[in-house]
Amino acid sequence: MAFLCFIYYMKEKPLPLLVFLVLLQTTFLFGQSVEKTVKFDQNYVETPLPIVLEAIENQSEIRFFYKEEWGIEAFLVNGKKGEDALETIKNLLNTYGFSIVPYRDLLVLVNQEGLEAYRYEQWDEDDLNLKEYQLIGTGKPENSNLPVTLTGQIKDAGENEALIGASIQVVDSSEGVVTDLDGNYELSIIPGKYKLLVQYAGYEPKSIDVQVINSGELNVELFNETLKLEEFTITARSQDVSVSEKIAGREILDIAVIRSLPTFMGEVDPIKSLISLPGVSSVGEGTSGFNVRGGDPGQNLVMMDGAIVYNSSHLFGFFGAFNSDLIRDVEIYKGGGPANYGGRVSSVLNVNLRNGNSQGIDVQGGIGLISSRLLVEGPLKKDKTTFLLSGRTAYPNWMLKQMKDPDLYQSAAGFYDVNFKINHIIDDKNVLTFSSYLSDDNFEFASDTAYVWKTKLGILKWAHRFSNKFLMQTQVVASDFQSDIRNTQESYDFDYSSGILNYQGKVDFSYELGTAHKVDFGVSSLYYAFNNGDFNPGSENTTAEEIHIPEEYALESAIYLNDEFVISSKASLVYGIRVSNYLALGGSYYDFDPNRPRSNASVTDTLSFGSSEVAKSYIGFEPRASFRWLVTPSSSLKVSYYRTNQYIHLISNTAAISPVNYWKSSGYNLSPSIADQYTVGLFKNWKDNLFEISVEGYYKNTQQVVDYKNAASILLNENLDADLIQGEGRAYGVEFLLRKNRGKLTGWLGYTYSRSLRRFDESPFEEEKINGGSFFAANYDKPHDLSLVMNYKVSRRFAMNLNFAYSTGRPITVPVSKFQYEDILSVLNFSDRNQYRVPDYHRLDLSFTLKSGLKKEKAIDGEWVFSVYNVYGRKNPFSVYFTQRGNAFQLSVLGSAFPSISYNFKL
Repeated sequence: MAFLCFIYYMKEKPLPLLVFLVLLQTTFLFGQSVEKTVKFDQNYVETPLPIVLEAIENQSEIRFFYKEEWGIEAFLVNGKKGEDALETIKNLLNTYGFSIVPYRDLLVLVNQEGLEAYRYEQWDEDDLNLKEYQLIGTGKPENSNLPVTLTGQIKDAGENEALIGASIQVVDSSEGVVTDLDGNYELSIIPGKYKLLVQYAGYEPKSIDVQVINSGELNVELFNETLKLEEFTITARSQDVSVSEKIAGREILDIAVIRSLPTFMGEVDPIKSLISLPGVSSVGEGTSGFNVRGGDPGQNLVMMDGAIVYNSSHLFGFFGAFNSDLIRDVEIYKGGGPANYGGRVSSVLNVNLRNGNSQGIDVQGGIGLISSRLLVEGPLKKDKTTFLLSGRTAYPNWMLKQMKDPDLYQSAAGFYDVNFKINHIIDDKNVLTFSSYLSDDNFEFASDTAYVWKTKLGILKWAHRFSNKFLMQTQVVASDFQSDIRNTQESYDFDYSSGILNYQGKVDFSYELGTAHKVDFGVSSLYYAFNNGDFNPGSENTTAEEIHIPEEYALESAIYLNDEFVISSKASLVYGIRVSNYLALGGSYYDFDPNRPRSNASVTDTLSFGSSEVAKSYIGFEPRASFRWLVTPSSSLKVSYYRTNQYIHLISNTAAISPVNYWKSSGYNLSPSIADQYTVGLFKNWKDNLFEISVEGYYKNTQQVVDYKNAASILLNENLDADLIQGEGRAYGVEFLLRKNRGKLTGWLGYTYSRSLRRFDESPFEEEKINGGSFFAANYDKPHDLSLVMNYKVSRRFAMNLNFAYSTGRPITVPVSKFQYEDILSVLNFSDRNQYRVPDYHRLDLSFTLKSGLKKEKAIDGEWVFSVYNVYGRKNPFSVYFTQRGNAFQLSVLGSAFPSISYNFKL
């Protein structure tokens, strides 16, 4: 439904006289001509005008909006059944000095004397032609030669969702802007008459004639495009964003792009889509997390609507933690990002969820071979309060039962997650949002060991607009992530649990100093409670003993200031400073003899702190800057520097995130990691943004990265500090991207050459060095990484998608010799850490999408998606393992092609 309104404000008073807002559908009575009439359906004698207007609304599609304080109840209507109702009302209004002025297909009621107030010396009497122009602003501009500000929001007319990156341009002029993440824009313009063109990929462009008098608001709604496919792109990105974007290393993937990629078992995964971008990779199939520019998975700040998510996947990484039906877009900063982000040294990923439909109830979902999902959304109060409720579940057990391996057909797996979001517009200055997320994963291996992950997340946001230039957003978050391992063997049944609980509060401000200058600033505080491990015997018959690792607590706070401004028509700068403070609270720590390697034998003292006592305090200064220079209107050079601090560490002795990994606080013996990243990049678009190409290089140095000693014990280690070491991380690389944005064939080719190295040589003791203190390849070091993504629109209903990935095999440690000793069959001597590699990785995925018929009036809008993951059945090795005798065998998580079919629908 398209909502069109026209409001007149008099010169001296905000609303001195009657103003009618007329709401129309495309089939509105006056949709084709204002000459059409409405007849009275009864006789009226001295009837107040509001009663008559309500009756007209009930018998037609016309809608009238007015305020009671305008006093229209004093206007009394006299009319007979069958008479022209609008003509009668027009004659009545004339007696009070009002008239009806036609404006396109609208009827706007104004006072003729009030209309004179808009005429002033710069324009002649015919300038205010209401049949052609929409007025913006009121009164008379102080100086018609100085710019005023046009603001507003651009939205999807059907879904009522903000459109990110939509453009609003002044025709026959170079002036124009794009909308921000909330769909808002701000355009500086000289008072006068203009034709504005509003465009967004995949939507019908809209031309609007305006007469700008003073600063004012213009909201625009766009409809989905029904033209030929060649005339719009598949992405929701502004087509020149790679060139115009001010912040280096930032990428935004719209949900339409994410859905176009081939899927595993029919489930769309935003995280997997990011891996096709240069600089982003994963260790392999069946792994959680992702790696960005040489960092490990625990160095990525993953957020949903601004709240931290500690587990970004389901079922060991085969499924993503985010329901694609909810997602508005996925935003990633491959550096530290602007100063409002902090706490991780590798990247920032924010999955932005959309609000519910404010116009009507929508139901959508999907049914697949091993998972299904359902979403319901709609208004609780139209144009005021919306809700969104979704759920997903997986049921792979029927597939496991078909396996021949007894370890597999006796296993069981599954997950579910639930999202709920409610958005309430209090008034034009205040919006309140609450959202929650619950998830539960379980995997039971061969009927004896069960792995369970659980996430609980709640987010409350309040957005307040002090003015069109000054905004505030307050957010409160509660998050709880727990991981459990349960063994049900009679002689050794136990329950092991670990987790992290946090509460966060933050306030962010944004102030527009001008159309080309914006300042963001704010404060945040994050409280942590770390469960480092609890081991509880399951029964009295077990031989296991109870073990409890003391909890740790911490408070991480920060203030920041971020300044973004356009220096000139070519140069822009985004810079800022973040100051963070970390307080390690409570816990038990050991003092070690500095003349001996850290171990249980070198402990000299035990220090215990209460839950509110400060065991250690850290302060971090984190400057950031990103400079963009427009070499030409279609090419740019970007240079950036980021410093970030990370105070919590993901403890792992595996290449990928697993149930036995857990988060640990910096504290008495463990220091925070500090990273400095430098980037430089060239970006070029040509053929009217049809193609874009970019080359970006980076260098990152990380201090105090965490690793473990050889033969370290990670789980249930009360003296874990003795087995952890800290050293230097070094990563560098070049990223190349070629993208085609429009046409039947779209997609991109990405290639990255990179290295990720580590060195641990700070200790004087050989036991606390790795590989003799020399640099060695990190677990996720993959020098060559290539991705090819292609989407071909065969017709309006049928599309084909291809994804090809190639990468260097990841590093591993292997035995280089062996010997026999007495009754021991073999003793293996291993190489230095990560000196060898598994074979190279490559995989091809295909998918085919068939949409339902093109009739607009259909009960279900659906599509069938058929996909094949790993088309040619490549047995890509996840790792290579060795028997006690030193015999090698290769583990392939997915060693064959995996076809799937799913049906997605929307009611």
